[in-house]
Amino acid sequence: MRFVGVELPTELTSHYSSILSPSTIVSGLKVYARVHVRRVFNEEGDVVKEVNENIESPVIERDNIYVLDLTKIHLDYSIPIGYFLEVLLISLTVESGTKRYGMLVYPDEFRYSMPPNIPQKVSNLVTGYARVLRELGGMYEVVDLLSTVGLQDVSADLWEGLVRFYGGDYEGSIKFFRKVVEGLRNIVKEADAIEGSRKEHLYEYLSKAYSLISSFGEHAGTRGSLPEARLSRDIALSTSRYLAEYLKLKQGSQKQTPSTTQTP
Repeated sequence: MRFVGVELPTELTSHYSSILSPSTIVSGLKVYARVHVRRVFNEEGDVVKEVNENIESPVIERDNIYVLDLTKIHLDYSIPIGYFLEVLLISLTVESGTKRYGMLVYPDEFRYSMPPNIPQKVSNLVTGYARVLRELGGMYEVVDLLSTVGLQDVSADLWEGLVRFYGGDYEGSIKFFRKVVEGLRNIVKEADAIEGSRKEHLYEYLSKAYSLISSFGEHAGTRGSLPEARLSRDIALSTSRYLAEYLKLKQGSQKQTPSTTQTP
């Protein structure tokens, strides 16, 4: 069966040629892109469907053109050929055997590209929604940042929480955001890199945040709806970003510190 996908902009492939290169594909390495699929537009430019789904898409190379393989989205949502997809690209990953190496795409930036044949109506809707897309991109960058500093389990839980939140499963998202906070609390307790009273205050804050989020949802005899899910998301995201950036900074400083030797 032919695959259905979205062509990656030439500018992107040139900036990330260390991953998006024929040599990578020829050597048998697999390349994936983590993306958030937002909306579907028909040929007249009308929004016909809101997908709001996070997926990891294979990247296919054809004659030095790189395409996101979105066949699964095409089939799952019965999207006609020729319609337009709004896709937020978050990161690229190379898989070699059991090892995976990831890279954020334009971290701390927001860029967008549209094909020349796109209806003006679509262009207006996408550019008008740019601020929201930038905010979403920042959230998903935290997921990859956690993986970068070795917190893969917390990263996976945060990703799943965001998937459920933007899919409208607020009860389900709260459970995963609670797991994120619990995981971060355990890391703070055990981490030697966090110094002084900061460690004590962080642990106390995360413990209280965990207790608060645990009071939302069916397991606590209450119902967690959008306000509770949004608060849980914000707590999980803000503490995840802080700790990941703090640990990354510490790891970087440790690598740069030269070892010293004593001579008699």
